[in-house]
Amino acid sequence: MAVPIGMWVILAVGLALLIIAAIVDRRSRLRAEAELSALPQGRRLPRMSQDLCAHIDELLDAGALTVGAQLADDRAASYLSPDATPTAVLEDALVVVCPEPLNGARLIQALLIANPDQGDLAIVTTDLDGFALGVALANHLQGSRAVVPVLATSEDCARITDTLASTATTTAGIRSGWLPAPVWGRAKLLLSDAVSTTVVPALDKPSIDD
Repeated sequence: MAVPIGMWVILAVGLALLIIAAIVDRRSRLRAEAELSALPQGRRLPRMSQDLCAHIDELLDAGALTVGAQLADDRAASYLSPDATPTAVLEDALVVVCPEPLNGARLIQALLIANPDQGDLAIVTTDLDGFALGVALANHLQGSRAVVPVLATSEDCARITDTLASTATTTAGIRSGWLPAPVWGRAKLLLSDAVSTTVVPALDKPSIDD
């Protein structure tokens, strides 16, 4: 029995879309690989001054939460702690939490574009691949704002959102652009290193239009 012409058309269109998607994904991967390979490997970090340490101590009030979440890469650090540990230090920064792996450059790019403040941002997730990490680090090191990737268990993700009075997002939400105000938590202070992460919630979470 002959196959209807319409069926051949549908198959041809579907094949063309798959080829286009593969080409776009390959280009995105190559761009992320290039960004990651171009990043400095031995960036010299300033050591925390006594004044900065005293300021951090002032911010570490009773509302602070410390969990076992870890800085995803030392290149996202901003200082060396007094014991020479690379540490990311963010003040008055937004924190978005996704208790799912973030794989691929596009997910990080979507978060950066949607960032309502276009300011410093911490991205907390259970895992991220090299492409996602490359985009985050490239923007952190070469952009005008800090982008700090943090790896956490799903339990610690929940504890962070509870502390910041925010809600977690999902990879589906990021892909669709559905990132309403509640997913953007605000931290008065965020500290993250290879061992732990501490967050201090902002006293007043500014309203961000959906």
